[in-house]
Amino acid sequence: MKRTIHSVVEIPIVEGLLGASLPFLFLKDGEISILSLAWVRHRTLYELVSPAEISAGVHAVGLLYDFYYLAEQGRAVTANELGGVLARFMDAREHGLAMLRWNSVRRKTAIDDVRRVSSFGEFCTDNFGHAPLNQRETKFVKDLNFAEQRRFYHALEHRKEWDKLAHLVDATVVGRGKVNRGKFDPKERRLKASYERKTFPPEKVLPLINATTSVRDKLYLILLFFGGLRSSEPLHLFVTDITVTPSGSAVVTLGDPETGSYDWSNLYRGKQHGNRATFLAERYSLGPRSKLGKKHPLHVGWKGMAYDNEARNESEVNWLVPEIGRYFARLHFQYMHETRKHVPDEHPYYFVNEKDADNFGSPLTLSNTAKMFERAARRLGLDPAEDGVNRHGARHFYGHFCASHLRLPLEVTQSIMHHANILSTKIYYALDQAVARDELKKGFARIQSELPSLCADIERVSFSRHYQ
Repeated sequence: MKRTIHSVVEIPIVEGLLGASLPFLFLKDGEISILSLAWVRHRTLYELVSPAEISAGVHAVGLLYDFYYLAEQGRAVTANELGGVLARFMDAREHGLAMLRWNSVRRKTAIDDVRRVSSFGEFCTDNFGHAPLNQRETKFVKDLNFAEQRRFYHALEHRKEWDKLAHLVDATVVGRGKVNRGKFDPKERRLKASYERKTFPPEKVLPLINATTSVRDKLYLILLFFGGLRSSEPLHLFVTDITVTPSGSAVVTLGDPETGSYDWSNLYRGKQHGNRATFLAERYSLGPRSKLGKKHPLHVGWKGMAYDNEARNESEVNWLVPEIGRYFARLHFQYMHETRKHVPDEHPYYFVNEKDADNFGSPLTLSNTAKMFERAARRLGLDPAEDGVNRHGARHFYGHFCASHLRLPLEVTQSIMHHANILSTKIYYALDQAVARDELKKGFARIQSELPSLCADIERVSFSRHYQ
């Protein structure tokens, strides 16, 4: 267990979305960190940072607090020495620190923590006059890497939403393409691309689905393996998001949990149109699950996607095999009849807890889906610790199937996996070498018929060089 003198407590807030909470940082003497709380408020109201990232930021500040008081002995340091403390904190996070019982973490994780505490330090400098934790230096935006440039321009565009003086930014230093960045700016190592298979074993996909006794769990697994959804996305589905066509195939529509368009009926006002966040608030006094506090049991993240219908911020699930859509529809009718219709109208979510207890009918949690997946995998003799034997391995299977069996072009796979960037699709687009060789043979056979003279010349040159 880690040595620590701080604690972070998620405290529910009365106003705002039901279930929302704020992370409070408690210091060694039990005092609340007012600076941390002010930073959280600023990020929530003005920067619109996600609850998960806000919580991660406060936890990073708490780790730095432990490091300073326990490893650095809480000694007085000058402004010029703060950068050294930050560098040693980075080293302790990346490589571990025995005295604090810290295990090593990925370099990216350590860098993210450094950037979070640096952001906290900049906030304290700007608002309370503290010495900068990470001293700044002016850099040109053009000298930053692509990812940093993208973040800069995104923040500049977002500023128009909350800053009434945003139209004057062009006349400022920032508007002229200069930024103040911390001198200590660790870079993430660029690793060579890894071709290690992360796909769930294809031959075990159907046995895994059959290994589950619950109709609900079969529906969930089908959405992962044959719909290509991330593990969290099915938990945002409403009951009304599943429809069945006259041909008997299921249509699953996945909308943005906040901004996705939604139509519903109000007992007094009739038909209503708005977004999903408004519907949840008016009908159930709930907030989107993606906006709940990270420690809230019903919190479910949302990574976002390239939407099929940008006007409504929603996409349709693309089945790998048409018959799967009909199979899903049959299971859907069974699930609605046996389970979902008995759930009180307290929320609209499709996947619910099936246990006959006080929490029957409550929205299914992400942790329960992880446990269900592991149990089903172990029934097949699979070890969940192996690469690909996890819920995200199902999405890798989806990309593998598109590339190696359906032989879809990369651009088509990008579209049906709803990736905004084709580089993201390449991670999942796993083409078997046997398939690649087969395609090469077909290509050569084709040019033999279309360009026989070229093939004859190639064979003649190859033959003559072989006997020289």
